Amino acid sequence: MHAAIENLYATFAHCRIGDDFTGCDCCVGPEHSEKLAAPPLRELTYEDLERYSRKAMSTWGNVRHFKHFLPRLLELSIEHRDDFLDLAVVFGKLKYAQFDSWPQRERDSVDRFFCEYWEYQLDEPIVGAFEDSVDTVLCSLASALSSVQRFLDAWIVKRTDNATRHLAAFILNNSDTLLTKGCLSNAFWDTSGQPHAEVINWLQSDAVYRFADGPDDPVLVDDFAYAWSQLVAIRSALTVTEM
Repeated sequence: MHAAIENLYATFAHCRIGDDFTGCDCCVGPEHSEKLAAPPLRELTYEDLERYSRKAMSTWGNVRHFKHFLPRLLELSIEHRDDFLDLAVVFGKLKYAQFDSWPQRERDSVDRFFCEYWEYQLDEPIVGAFEDSVDTVLCSLASALSSVQRFLDAWIVKRTDNATRHLAAFILNNSDTLLTKGCLSNAFWDTSGQPHAEVINWLQSDAVYRFADGPDDPVLVDDFAYAWSQLVAIRSALTVTEM
């Protein structure tokens, strides 16, 4: 991912912080802005930027300022995925900043990072069947982008043990709400949006059904084994919901 991160810094290097970086008078003092504006961008820590990540553009700075900090925010999301109040808020700032209207070079740079970040998440070893790391990242990508189909397509062709276990965990983490409400469980999903519909349709696809080797898949042991029966039930429940 190093090359993708370096590309972000190069792409957004023209977005200088300037002398107009201020926030809402009631909650962001000049000293807070100065603390972020003074150091070199790469030296800012998660602790430095966490508060800004929640307030960016809504009550602190503008789109240019957000673009200035974006490479560092995305870089920090690798190590601090679960430390931010919610990664969906951080990534969702892209939609707030009307990312789809940005220059092509900027969009391509962010897309490159997201694709490599997704591959990194799918390759990451998973500890338990109810670990929600991939669930968090997929929902966060959906908060930023108008479509997540390419990430689902990349998942289904990545036939590795880790990718299979991540799929099992994703199914188990979402099974209750999928079975009872026909939607994904993370509260940051826009259930009326295209990304949510893409995931729902994907879960019903034959490609997902064939991804694992049935209930006896040797990769899906212990709690992971419950994912197969849950997937069968989810497919049935979603079909009934659509009728």
